[in-house]
Amino acid sequence: MLLASVRTEVGSWDTADLQTVAWIGGIPYPTGFPGYVLVGWVWTHLLPLGSVAARLNALSAFAIAGGAATITALALLLEVTPLLAILAGWTFAFAHPVWTRGTYADAHPLGFAVAFLAVALAVRWSRLGDRRALGWAIVLGGLAIALDNTTVLILPGGIVAACARRPPLGRVLAATGVAALLVVAAYAYLPLRSAQVTAARRDPTLALGIPPGRPFWDDHHPASPDGFRALVTGSEWGPGGTVGRLLTPDSVSATLARFGPELDEDLPQGLLVAAAFGLLAIIVDAPLIGAGLLLAALPAPLFGGSYAAEADPDRYVFVLYAVSALGIAVAAERARRAFERDAPQTAAVVIAGLLALAVLRDLTRGGDILAARSSRDAAELARRVAAGTRDDAVVVTVWNFATTLGYDAYVERRFGHRIVVCAFPTDYRDLYAGWLREHRQLVVVNPGEPAIPGFRTRLLVGGYPAVYEVLPP
Repeated sequence: MLLASVRTEVGSWDTADLQTVAWIGGIPYPTGFPGYVLVGWVWTHLLPLGSVAARLNALSAFAIAGGAATITALALLLEVTPLLAILAGWTFAFAHPVWTRGTYADAHPLGFAVAFLAVALAVRWSRLGDRRALGWAIVLGGLAIALDNTTVLILPGGIVAACARRPPLGRVLAATGVAALLVVAAYAYLPLRSAQVTAARRDPTLALGIPPGRPFWDDHHPASPDGFRALVTGSEWGPGGTVGRLLTPDSVSATLARFGPELDEDLPQGLLVAAAFGLLAIIVDAPLIGAGLLLAALPAPLFGGSYAAEADPDRYVFVLYAVSALGIAVAAERARRAFERDAPQTAAVVIAGLLALAVLRDLTRGGDILAARSSRDAAELARRVAAGTRDDAVVVTVWNFATTLGYDAYVERRFGHRIVVCAFPTDYRDLYAGWLREHRQLVVVNPGEPAIPGFRTRLLVGGYPAVYEVLPP
């Protein structure tokens, strides 16, 4: 079902940027996601089915399925019966915000899946003393940071869970060394690729006199120290201040307001209470494991819910839903055992049936997800712009639309020799006269007619967004 609901066309906004960057081996928006780009490059070039956009979208579906499998394995480790463990995984996978974000390209599902697997392996080490699990937990923690550095909000939970046993120092040091090497190697990609792109002048905006650092090929130009720092930290959007206020009343209040109603809608009929009961049971039985799971679950949604610059806070709820699903599994298992003596078969069937009904309800709520699968709205934008402009056009537009056009230009190669400039209409106004003197057509793709001092505009293509030609005064 996850694969069947994957979107088949290019998206817009951050999604289209990743669909483009992964294919060309470019530099994406902050925080750089170098591991995701490298995995996405291999994934899209080795997988021969569908468009590049659909292939990268499918990677998110596999990540969500992997997260569901980890929940199942973790529930089994906590002695939940297999059927209830599987249903808990499905409860996670088909919760509306999780399922939705498993249908399109995003670095966060894959980062979550690897980070949560690391936490699960830390729990396995604590429960069984499996040294290999501990080593892999540390290595996968490094891989998660390489994929998406916001996973640092999840991984401390694994550290706490692992502290239930005294770790073998040698194995920990060796695994930590491998993890550090993965992180360093992945993030070294950013400045090295940036320098190579600039030297080879792969970014066509360089030919327009625009300095290095534009989206797709060389976002923020991380070959420079300042560019690298800004890209990897996302400092221009101020995430550090949000991290410093995670546990304040204002942050908690904002998070509850943002995610509380949604979580209650996704886990109805007492499931949210069951999740809390199950997590409490884990804490009573194994305090450090329970505390570790809570520490893994809470910081990410606290950040997403209170970070004012975040346009899609739901990308931070994966681990909250995963730990809630695990709590539901444990609560269901405790309920089954409580009634086992009096009516063992009846108890198992009723409890499993209730969870199955909850999953079925989630599936019936996914009509909008399935409807979005074949949407061609974004792809149609590139066709309209290409049809209404000359092949030599310089196309200036904001991020939401530029990423879609960039995909057509650099992945599908359907945009001819047009150059996509991701900018506001007036950002490079000082260069416009020079571009026009070179007999280039200059157009702006914008929701409304742009006001560009010193120039006039005329409508070329109507619709949303419209295409305007920029002309001398």
